[in-house]
Amino acid sequence: MKVNLIMPCKKYWSSYKESLPEIVWEGDVKGNNWDGESAPEQYFSDAEDMRAGKNLDGLVPCTNFWIIVDEEYCGRMSIRHELNDWLRNYGGHIGYEVKTSMRRKGIASKALEQAINYCRNELNLNEVLLTCADDNLGSIKTIHKNGGILIEKKDDQAGRISRYYQIIL
Repeated sequence: MKVNLIMPCKKYWSSYKESLPEIVWEGDVKGNNWDGESAPEQYFSDAEDMRAGKNLDGLVPCTNFWIIVDEEYCGRMSIRHELNDWLRNYGGHIGYEVKTSMRRKGIASKALEQAINYCRNELNLNEVLLTCADDNLGSIKTIHKNGGILIEKKDDQAGRISRYYQIIL
């Protein structure tokens, strides 16, 4: 199984659209959430703008990758180039999701490993912050596999307990 992080593109657009029923949107991710109406080109343009730090509308620069496995869209990986106060408290540098039918296959672990390398080699970061819900065993295992060190647990804005992990690059 070959896992790749790819910028959103026309080649995998049909696979992405077919996967929409399996994606759980937790908040709007500009450049990574399609509104279901706009042209694919607008979606691709938003993703490029986010990566380049243009037209951010108050957001931080972010590279939004698609997780592609064997030529199929399987999820997303959002890598924030920097943190603002909100991300320090609620989001972290990296957010990801694997569609439900492809979970528990090691895809998130392989994709997170690539994201960490991107943070180290392309963004020149020394460490990254990741967060996940205290009951999200899949993410906990994925973060641990990639060197995550639990910093703390605390209430997040959604009224749940979240875990805060640091990965030294």
